[in-house]
Amino acid sequence: MLKRNQAVCLSAKYAVAFSALLALAACDSDDNPVITDTGSGTDTGNGTDNVEQPDNGGVQTVSVVLDAAQEIPAPSGVPAGASGSADVSIDANGVVTATLGVSNLTGPAVMAHIHRGFAGDTGPVVIGLTSDDGGSTWTVPADARALTAEEIGAFNRGELYFNVHTAANGAGEIRGQIDAGNATAFTIRLENISTTNTLNVASDGTTQAVPLSPGAYIVHRNNADSPLLLPRDAANAGLEAVAEDGNTAPYPSAVSGAAIFNTPVGADAPGPIGPGGAYEFTLQAIEGDKFAFVTMFIPSNDWFYTTTDADNSIDLFVDGQPISGEVLESDIAIWDAGTEADEEPGTGPNQVQRQAGADTGTADPDTRVSSIAGRGQSVSLNGRVLRVTITPQP
Repeated sequence: MLKRNQAVCLSAKYAVAFSALLALAACDSDDNPVITDTGSGTDTGNGTDNVEQPDNGGVQTVSVVLDAAQEIPAPSGVPAGASGSADVSIDANGVVTATLGVSNLTGPAVMAHIHRGFAGDTGPVVIGLTSDDGGSTWTVPADARALTAEEIGAFNRGELYFNVHTAANGAGEIRGQIDAGNATAFTIRLENISTTNTLNVASDGTTQAVPLSPGAYIVHRNNADSPLLLPRDAANAGLEAVAEDGNTAPYPSAVSGAAIFNTPVGADAPGPIGPGGAYEFTLQAIEGDKFAFVTMFIPSNDWFYTTTDADNSIDLFVDGQPISGEVLESDIAIWDAGTEADEEPGTGPNQVQRQAGADTGTADPDTRVSSIAGRGQSVSLNGRVLRVTITPQP
C-alpha cells in the first residue's frame, strides 16, 4: 500500500479511461533467461555498430548548446536569445571538469547543475556548479565528487544534461543534453495484446481483458538486479506507487536513473492502455547496458509486469551488436510488489478500478518483491497480455 499521500493517478485522474477498459489480461510468469533476436548486425548509421564502445581509458570532451526548447517543463517568458554553451570533460576515473556560459536570460542564473536524465525527461542532480561572476559563467568546483561507474555509463549513453535555473524559472530556464556520440538509440514499444477473454475470473465464470498502466524504465550497467526492483525485501516508493495505482510520479526520485512512460501512442494525455493500445519511447544505450521496465497489471492489488532473468533486465547488446526484435514471452513476467494483500484478480474492492482511493487495502504480510511464481501464486490466463519490441534506430 502507499504509505505516503501519493496522488491517486489511475483511480481518479484516469477514471474515465478505466471505465472504457473494464470490459477488458497476461504473460508467462516464470523466471526464465532473457533471449532476444539480436538482428542482422547491419550498420546502425550512427557510428556505433562494429565500433568498440568507450572503455573510459582517456578523457572525453563534449561541447553542449543550451536553450529553452530543451527545457522540461517549458519555461515562461524566456527571451528569444536566451542561450548557453559548455565544454565538459570526463576522465577515466569519472572526474568532471566543465565551463558553462549563459546569456540573455530573464535574469541572473541562480543555480546550474549537471543532472541525470534522457532528452525529454527530467532527473536528479549529479553535480552542482558554482559561479564567481554573478551567474554568467559556471564551473565544476574543485571538490566535486567523481562520477560513479554507473554515471560514467550515463554520460556515454547521453543521459546527462546541464540545467540552468533563474528566479523566473526555478525548475530551469535553459537546458542542454550532453551527448558524447557514443550511443545507439533504441525505440521500445510496449503493446497490450490481451482480449476480453484473457483473464479468467473464477468466482463468477467471466473473462476480461487486462489494462496496463503507465510505468517506469531504466537503462543501467553494473547492478546485479534491476534498480527498479530494489530493495527486494520491500518495495521502493516508486514501485509501490506503480504496482498499486499506476502512479509513476515517485519513481524518478525513488530510483536514480528511472524514467517514466505514461502517454499511449496516439493519445494527447497520460493514461492506461487496453487491448490494441501501446506505449512507445526512445532511449540511448552503449554496449554493456541493460534495460528494465515496470507496468501495472491493473486488475490486481499490486501486480506488475517486468523483465525477468538473473538480473531482471534485458541486455541491449549481444556480441557487440544492438538487439532487435520482439522480446520472448518467457522473458517477461508478472510480479507482486508485496505491498497489499491480494484479492481475486479482476474483482477485488481494493483494486485500482474499484477502490475509494490510494492506500485503502490491507497490508501484505509477505513484503518480498518477487515473481508471482516465486511466491507460489498463479493467475488463470487464456493468452498473452504484453508484447515488447526493441528496435535499434538507423
